[in-house]
Amino acid sequence: MRLKSNLYKDNYGNIFFSKTIQGERIVLPTHTKNPGTANKLHAVLEYHALKQFYDPKPKIKHIGFSKLVTKFLNEKHDWTPKTRETYEYVLKTYAKTTCLPENKATADGFKRRVNVVLNWGKKNGYSTDIKKYIIGKTVPRHRVFHAKELDIILNKFENREFQRFVQFAYYTGARRGEIHHLKEDQIMGNRMQVFGKTGERYIKLNEQAKKVLKKQEPLWQYKTDFISKTFKKNCRRLGIMNARFHDLRRTFGLNLIKNGMPIFQVSKLIGHTTVKTTEQHYAPLLIDDIEDFII
Repeated sequence: MRLKSNLYKDNYGNIFFSKTIQGERIVLPTHTKNPGTANKLHAVLEYHALKQFYDPKPKIKHIGFSKLVTKFLNEKHDWTPKTRETYEYVLKTYAKTTCLPENKATADGFKRRVNVVLNWGKKNGYSTDIKKYIIGKTVPRHRVFHAKELDIILNKFENREFQRFVQFAYYTGARRGEIHHLKEDQIMGNRMQVFGKTGERYIKLNEQAKKVLKKQEPLWQYKTDFISKTFKKNCRRLGIMNARFHDLRRTFGLNLIKNGMPIFQVSKLIGHTTVKTTEQHYAPLLIDDIEDFII
Protein backbone atom coordinates (compact mmCIF):
# COMPACT_ATOMS: atom_id res chain seq x y z
CA MET A 1 0.00 0.00 0.00
CA ARG A 2 1.25 3.44 -0.94
CA LEU A 3 1.87 5.93 1.87
CA LYS A 4 0.08 9.28 1.91
CA SER A 5 2.07 12.49 1.53
CA ASN A 6 4.22 13.50 4.50
CA LEU A 7 4.61 9.85 5.56
CA TYR A 8 7.89 8.00 5.07
CA LYS A 9 9.74 4.88 6.24
CA ASP A 10 13.16 4.80 7.86
CA ASN A 11 15.76 2.09 7.24
CA TYR A 12 14.09 -0.18 9.83
CA GLY A 13 10.60 0.05 8.36
CA ASN A 14 9.26 2.45 11.03
CA ILE A 15 6.84 5.02 9.59
CA PHE A 16 7.06 8.72 10.46
CA PHE A 17 5.02 11.81 9.66
CA SER A 18 7.01 14.86 8.51
CA LYS A 19 5.71 18.37 7.81
CA THR A 20 7.53 21.65 7.24
CA ILE A 21 5.74 24.78 8.52
CA GLN A 22 7.28 28.19 7.85
CA GLY A 23 10.69 26.62 7.39
CA GLU A 24 10.53 24.49 10.57
CA ARG A 25 10.41 20.72 10.08
CA ILE A 26 8.29 18.75 12.54
CA VAL A 27 8.66 14.96 12.68
CA LEU A 28 6.23 12.73 14.59
CA PRO A 29 6.35 8.93 15.00
CA THR A 30 3.34 6.85 13.97
CA HIS A 31 4.45 3.91 16.18
CA THR A 32 3.61 1.47 13.40
CA LYS A 33 5.20 -0.25 10.40
CA ASN A 34 1.86 -0.91 8.74
CA PRO A 35 1.14 1.53 5.84
CA GLY A 36 -2.63 1.11 6.19
CA THR A 37 -2.57 2.02 9.89
CA ALA A 38 -0.20 4.95 9.22
CA ASN A 39 -2.49 6.32 6.48
CA LYS A 40 -5.45 6.25 8.88
CA LEU A 41 -3.41 8.29 11.38
CA HIS A 42 -2.46 10.92 8.79
CA ALA A 43 -5.10 13.52 9.74
CA VAL A 44 -4.44 13.12 13.48
CA LEU A 45 -0.68 13.50 12.99
CA GLU A 46 -1.14 16.60 10.86
CA TYR A 47 -3.29 18.13 13.60
CA HIS A 48 -0.62 17.43 16.25
CA ALA A 49 2.11 18.85 14.02
CA LEU A 50 0.18 22.10 13.60
CA LYS A 51 -0.61 22.21 17.32
CA GLN A 52 3.06 21.69 18.20
CA PHE A 53 4.08 24.55 15.90
CA TYR A 54 1.44 27.10 16.86
CA ASP A 55 1.09 26.13 20.55
CA PRO A 56 4.64 25.24 21.64
CA LYS A 57 5.48 24.17 25.17
CA PRO A 58 6.52 27.13 27.34
CA LYS A 59 10.24 27.67 27.77
CA ILE A 60 11.47 26.57 31.18
CA LYS A 61 12.55 29.46 33.40
CA HIS A 62 14.81 28.67 36.35
CA ILE A 63 13.98 30.66 39.51
CA GLY A 64 14.65 30.39 43.23
CA PHE A 65 12.23 28.42 45.39
CA SER A 66 11.18 31.55 47.34
CA LYS A 67 10.13 33.28 44.10
CA LEU A 68 8.29 30.14 42.99
CA VAL A 69 6.40 30.08 46.31
CA THR A 70 5.43 33.75 45.88
CA LYS A 71 4.12 33.12 42.36
CA PHE A 72 2.23 30.03 43.53
CA LEU A 73 0.60 31.82 46.48
CA ASN A 74 -0.37 34.80 44.29
CA GLU A 75 -2.35 32.49 42.00
CA LYS A 76 -6.08 32.03 42.57
CA HIS A 77 -6.73 28.76 44.41
CA ASP A 78 -10.03 27.24 45.50
CA TRP A 79 -8.95 27.16 49.16
CA THR A 80 -10.65 27.76 52.47
CA PRO A 81 -9.04 30.50 54.63
CA LYS A 82 -7.58 27.77 56.87
CA THR A 83 -6.01 25.95 53.92
CA ARG A 84 -4.43 29.18 52.65
CA GLU A 85 -3.08 29.91 56.15
CA THR A 86 -1.51 26.43 56.28
CA TYR A 87 0.06 26.69 52.83
CA GLU A 88 1.49 30.13 53.57
CA TYR A 89 2.97 29.02 56.89
CA VAL A 90 4.46 25.78 55.55
CA LEU A 91 5.87 27.16 52.30
CA LYS A 92 7.31 30.37 53.76
CA THR A 93 8.88 28.43 56.65
CA TYR A 94 10.39 25.87 54.26
CA ALA A 95 11.61 28.56 51.82
CA LYS A 96 13.65 30.19 54.60
CA THR A 97 15.50 27.06 55.73
CA THR A 98 14.69 24.20 53.28
CA CYS A 99 14.61 22.05 56.43
CA LEU A 100 11.85 19.68 57.51
CA PRO A 101 10.32 19.43 61.03
CA GLU A 102 11.50 16.54 63.20
CA ASN A 103 8.00 15.13 63.67
CA LYS A 104 7.38 12.63 60.85
CA ALA A 105 3.71 13.42 60.29
CA THR A 106 4.42 17.17 60.21
CA ALA A 107 7.39 16.61 57.89
CA ASP A 108 5.21 14.60 55.50
CA GLY A 109 2.74 17.50 55.45
CA PHE A 110 5.60 19.85 54.48
CA LYS A 111 6.75 17.43 51.77
CA ARG A 112 3.30 17.16 50.22
CA ARG A 113 2.86 20.92 50.00
CA VAL A 114 6.36 21.47 48.61
CA ASN A 115 5.57 18.86 45.94
CA VAL A 116 2.34 20.69 45.07
CA VAL A 117 4.36 23.86 44.42
CA LEU A 118 6.95 22.01 42.31
CA ASN A 119 4.22 20.36 40.22
CA TRP A 120 2.55 23.73 39.70
CA GLY A 121 5.90 25.25 38.71
CA LYS A 122 6.60 22.52 36.17
CA LYS A 123 3.14 22.93 34.65
CA ASN A 124 3.69 26.69 34.32
CA GLY A 125 7.21 26.59 32.91
CA TYR A 126 9.34 27.08 36.05
CA SER A 127 12.15 25.02 37.49
CA THR A 128 14.05 25.38 40.76
CA ASP A 129 16.89 23.71 42.68
CA ILE A 130 14.51 21.96 45.11
CA LYS A 131 13.73 18.36 44.15
CA LYS A 132 10.43 16.56 44.66
CA TYR A 133 10.09 14.45 47.78
CA ILE A 134 9.22 10.77 47.72
CA ILE A 135 6.69 10.29 50.49
CA GLY A 136 6.30 6.94 52.16
CA LYS A 137 2.94 5.59 53.18
CA THR A 138 1.81 7.15 56.46
CA VAL A 139 0.92 4.67 59.19
CA PRO A 140 -2.68 5.45 60.29
CA ARG A 141 -3.12 6.52 63.91
CA HIS A 142 -5.73 4.52 65.85
CA ARG A 143 -5.39 6.05 69.33
CA VAL A 144 -8.71 6.47 71.15
CA PHE A 145 -9.41 7.24 74.81
CA HIS A 146 -10.98 4.53 76.95
CA ALA A 147 -13.76 5.49 79.37
CA LYS A 148 -11.53 6.27 82.36
CA GLU A 149 -9.13 8.42 80.30
CA LEU A 150 -12.03 10.28 78.71
CA ASP A 151 -13.59 11.04 82.10
CA ILE A 152 -10.29 12.52 83.30
CA ILE A 153 -9.81 14.57 80.11
CA LEU A 154 -13.32 16.02 80.26
CA ASN A 155 -13.20 16.92 83.95
CA LYS A 156 -9.69 17.24 85.41
CA PHE A 157 -7.88 20.00 83.44
CA GLU A 158 -6.69 22.94 85.57
CA ASN A 159 -7.77 25.78 83.28
CA ARG A 160 -11.59 25.79 83.28
CA GLU A 161 -11.93 27.79 80.06
CA PHE A 162 -9.69 25.37 78.20
CA GLN A 163 -11.52 22.49 79.89
CA ARG A 164 -14.78 23.74 78.36
CA PHE A 165 -13.10 23.97 74.96
CA VAL A 166 -12.03 20.31 75.25
CA GLN A 167 -15.55 19.31 76.29
CA PHE A 168 -17.07 21.23 73.37
CA ALA A 169 -14.65 19.61 70.92
CA TYR A 170 -15.59 16.14 72.13
CA TYR A 171 -19.37 16.74 72.26
CA THR A 172 -19.35 18.08 68.67
CA GLY A 173 -16.61 15.92 67.12
CA ALA A 174 -15.31 19.11 65.47
CA ARG A 175 -11.80 19.48 64.13
CA ARG A 176 -9.44 21.75 66.02
CA GLY A 177 -9.24 24.18 63.09
CA GLU A 178 -13.02 24.44 62.89
CA ILE A 179 -13.62 25.79 66.40
CA HIS A 180 -10.44 27.56 67.53
CA HIS A 181 -11.81 30.97 66.39
CA LEU A 182 -15.56 30.66 66.89
CA LYS A 183 -17.86 33.66 66.39
CA GLU A 184 -21.31 34.24 67.85
CA ASP A 185 -23.00 34.36 64.43
CA GLN A 186 -21.76 30.81 63.71
CA ILE A 187 -24.05 29.44 66.43
CA MET A 188 -27.55 28.95 65.04
CA GLY A 189 -29.75 27.30 67.63
CA ASN A 190 -29.25 23.55 67.34
CA ARG A 191 -26.45 23.77 64.80
CA MET A 192 -23.11 25.48 64.23
CA GLN A 193 -21.55 26.73 61.00
CA VAL A 194 -17.82 25.96 60.67
CA PHE A 195 -15.14 26.33 58.01
CA GLY A 196 -12.35 23.80 57.82
CA LYS A 197 -10.67 21.01 55.91
CA THR A 198 -13.72 20.19 53.78
CA GLY A 199 -14.91 23.79 53.44
CA GLU A 200 -18.15 25.07 54.96
CA ARG A 201 -20.27 22.59 56.90
CA TYR A 202 -22.86 22.53 59.70
CA ILE A 203 -22.48 20.61 62.94
CA LYS A 204 -25.44 19.51 65.06
CA LEU A 205 -25.21 20.74 68.64
CA ASN A 206 -26.42 18.24 71.24
CA GLU A 207 -27.58 19.26 74.73
CA GLN A 208 -24.10 18.68 76.18
CA ALA A 209 -22.50 21.03 73.65
CA LYS A 210 -25.15 23.72 74.19
CA LYS A 211 -24.69 23.48 77.97
CA VAL A 212 -20.93 24.16 77.54
CA LEU A 213 -21.64 27.16 75.29
CA LYS A 214 -23.90 28.74 77.91
CA LYS A 215 -20.97 28.78 80.36
CA GLN A 216 -18.47 30.22 77.87
CA GLU A 217 -18.49 33.94 77.12
CA PRO A 218 -16.80 35.24 75.04
CA LEU A 219 -16.19 32.29 72.72
CA TRP A 220 -12.71 30.83 72.48
CA GLN A 221 -10.01 32.53 70.41
CA TYR A 222 -7.08 30.11 70.45
CA LYS A 223 -4.14 29.47 68.16
CA THR A 224 -4.02 25.88 66.90
CA ASP A 225 -0.50 25.33 68.26
CA PHE A 226 -1.62 26.48 71.71
CA ILE A 227 -4.48 23.96 71.64
CA SER A 228 -2.21 21.03 70.76
CA LYS A 229 0.51 21.90 73.29
CA THR A 230 -1.88 22.69 76.15
CA PHE A 231 -3.85 19.50 75.57
CA LYS A 232 -0.72 17.31 75.57
CA LYS A 233 0.68 19.08 78.63
CA ASN A 234 -2.52 18.54 80.64
CA CYS A 235 -2.80 14.91 79.57
CA ARG A 236 0.80 14.15 80.58
CA ARG A 237 0.24 15.83 83.96
CA LEU A 238 -2.76 13.55 84.49
CA GLY A 239 -0.84 10.42 83.46
CA ILE A 240 -2.36 10.03 79.99
CA MET A 241 0.44 9.37 77.50
CA ASN A 242 0.55 9.52 73.69
CA ALA A 243 -2.47 11.83 73.59
CA ARG A 244 -3.27 14.24 70.77
CA PHE A 245 -6.17 16.65 70.48
CA HIS A 246 -7.46 14.95 67.31
CA ASP A 247 -7.85 11.72 69.30
CA LEU A 248 -10.94 13.32 70.89
CA ARG A 249 -12.63 13.42 67.48
CA ARG A 250 -11.69 9.81 66.76
CA THR A 251 -13.06 8.75 70.17
CA PHE A 252 -16.27 10.71 69.54
CA GLY A 253 -16.90 8.84 66.26
CA LEU A 254 -16.07 5.44 67.70
CA ASN A 255 -18.37 5.91 70.70
CA LEU A 256 -21.25 6.94 68.42
CA ILE A 257 -20.81 3.75 66.37
CA LYS A 258 -20.57 1.59 69.51
CA ASN A 259 -23.76 3.21 70.82
CA GLY A 260 -25.59 2.07 67.71
CA MET A 261 -25.69 5.17 65.49
CA PRO A 262 -25.74 4.19 61.76
CA ILE A 263 -22.39 4.83 60.12
CA PHE A 264 -23.86 7.15 57.46
CA GLN A 265 -25.10 9.44 60.26
CA VAL A 266 -21.71 9.32 61.98
CA SER A 267 -20.11 10.24 58.65
CA LYS A 268 -22.37 13.29 58.34
CA LEU A 269 -21.76 14.39 61.93
CA ILE A 270 -17.98 14.31 61.72
CA GLY A 271 -17.85 15.85 58.25
CA HIS A 272 -16.34 13.08 56.14
CA THR A 273 -16.91 13.55 52.42
CA THR A 274 -17.95 9.89 51.95
CA VAL A 275 -19.15 7.00 54.13
CA LYS A 276 -16.22 4.99 52.74
CA THR A 277 -13.81 7.39 54.46
CA THR A 278 -15.59 6.81 57.77
CA GLU A 279 -15.45 3.04 57.30
CA GLN A 280 -11.71 3.19 56.58
CA HIS A 281 -11.11 5.23 59.74
CA TYR A 282 -13.16 3.10 62.14
CA ALA A 283 -13.09 -0.47 60.80
CA PRO A 284 -9.66 -1.20 62.40
CA LEU A 285 -10.95 0.11 65.74
CA LEU A 286 -13.94 -2.27 65.80
CA ILE A 287 -12.08 -5.57 65.23
CA ASP A 288 -12.03 -6.38 68.96
CA ASP A 289 -15.83 -5.92 69.13
CA ILE A 290 -16.53 -8.73 66.66
CA GLU A 291 -17.94 -11.72 68.51
CA ASP A 292 -16.20 -15.11 68.29
CA PHE A 293 -17.41 -17.14 65.35
CA ILE A 294 -16.95 -20.56 63.79
CA ILE A 295 -16.89 -21.27 60.06
